[in-house]
Amino acid sequence: MGPFITFTVPPFPVYIASGKGVFHRGERHISRIFTVFDLLYVTKGELWITEDEVPHHVKEGEYIILSPGLAHGGHLPCKEETLYEWLHFSIDSFEFTDRPREHWFDMKQNQATFEKAASYEFRLPRKGKVKGGSVLQKHLSAMRALNDDASELQLKKQLQFEEMLIHLQKEAFHIPSAKETVASEVVHYLERHFTQKLQMEKLAEILHYHPDYMTRCMQTVYGLTPSQYINRLKIEKAKSLLASTNEKIALIAEHVGIDDPTYFSKLFRQNEGMTPIEYRHLAKRTTK
Repeated sequence: MGPFITFTVPPFPVYIASGKGVFHRGERHISRIFTVFDLLYVTKGELWITEDEVPHHVKEGEYIILSPGLAHGGHLPCKEETLYEWLHFSIDSFEFTDRPREHWFDMKQNQATFEKAASYEFRLPRKGKVKGGSVLQKHLSAMRALNDDASELQLKKQLQFEEMLIHLQKEAFHIPSAKETVASEVVHYLERHFTQKLQMEKLAEILHYHPDYMTRCMQTVYGLTPSQYINRLKIEKAKSLLASTNEKIALIAEHVGIDDPTYFSKLFRQNEGMTPIEYRHLAKRTTK
């Protein structure tokens, strides 16, 4: 049985119930078989649980999704007070697979038409480490708070549950944020054109983003402006040439797109703490 649960949406899996639990020191999870999925998220301590004769150790900040029809139960007692959240849900049709989804765009199975919705294939890890614990707990807390039996609140729980599934799927393969996407596009362009003079207006025309927005995205994701990033690319290429060739400094500066050797030397020293000549001597001695 593979480590991923795969299913197609729509329709989404159906939320059934959720809550909080605690195992005191020396206690263990009871043995049983459910007809639905049982998600356990450990918020404090650690849990030792076996499913279908396969033991699992679920640590703080991790979750496990126990499958319907398979026996599960604690195989070791808790060594400390262990707090956890639980959630039961059902899926009409699902399979287990060994292969994860690597990209968000791989999930789409069918394009939408005027009469049919687009379909997506989820592949959730059956056990995983939660990166955005605050987000997951927000959804779980919201579902617990909606404890009235009124039909509209049950629908709101379903919506929270669907958002939670999307969050877990995002974490499974890290869907880049909008800023990460923009910064990645900028970096991809700079790496292919680092020998050219950087013109933000031209870059804006090519990538269709405002220059200021691209700069903010680069600073957020990489901690560098586009200008600083392209200078790092130039310096890294220059270091390679300094170490592997005997070309003059002025010629190496030209190779990386800098016409002024004096400016090149100044930029190199700012980044590396030494002149290009000093770096060449050091690199040659290191490789002997």
